[in-house]
Amino acid sequence: MPTTVMGFRLGCDERGRQVTVVLTEAGVLHRCNGPMGLAAKPAKPGVPPSVDPHPVPRQAAKLRKIHADLTSKGYTRALIPPACVRLEISEHPLHEHPYGPDAPPPHPELVEEFVGLAPSGPRSLDEAVRAFYTAIGISSRPKHPIPPRQVPTPLPPRASSALRVLTSGSAITSPARRTVGWRITADGVRLHVGPSGEDLTPREIADLQAALAAWLRLNPTHSEQRTGAAPGAEARGSSRL
Repeated sequence: MPTTVMGFRLGCDERGRQVTVVLTEAGVLHRCNGPMGLAAKPAKPGVPPSVDPHPVPRQAAKLRKIHADLTSKGYTRALIPPACVRLEISEHPLHEHPYGPDAPPPHPELVEEFVGLAPSGPRSLDEAVRAFYTAIGISSRPKHPIPPRQVPTPLPPRASSALRVLTSGSAITSPARRTVGWRITADGVRLHVGPSGEDLTPREIADLQAALAAWLRLNPTHSEQRTGAAPGAEARGSSRL
């Protein structure tokens, strides 16, 4: 029965050696070592624990570690770049307790067929793992990490009170006794001098907010005097701070 595998072959020019690692859809890691250009010697397969409900991702993590360890030891030549390949050869069946006398024997034919069918061309290990997961029908990590959900910073009490006024559809206005004033609604901010006024752009609103926050930080006594204040009762559909 055909089986899908994923693997790579790395070489070390300084040592003149190569290592081939192949992961099967049953979660078995096959590894062969040997001199470059000569037949490689298969090692004992790495079998996942029989109680592991997700053997392939766990073994894929081991394959990634093997790749990183080999690279750090000078195996930097990608003789066979990481690839996902469908083989015509059947994988050795696993026993219920695949250890000791039940451990599967080395399977050099599987590795040899992978070597013969692996496509050429540069590929990353992540690309090969995603292709492997897709081929065997399990989910993979997203190509681009999903950013964590941003939790809004809690508002101070006065700002929370003002937010309730705005979300109710009312406006917050400056004291009526002043000729120069402002009016804030959910749709925008407007400054006025007497009966005439002008709306601020979102950028100007942000700049004004930053400037006011900086002023209150420099003058804490002014803000402390108004800490307990909140938007007053609505009058004619508006509130005043």
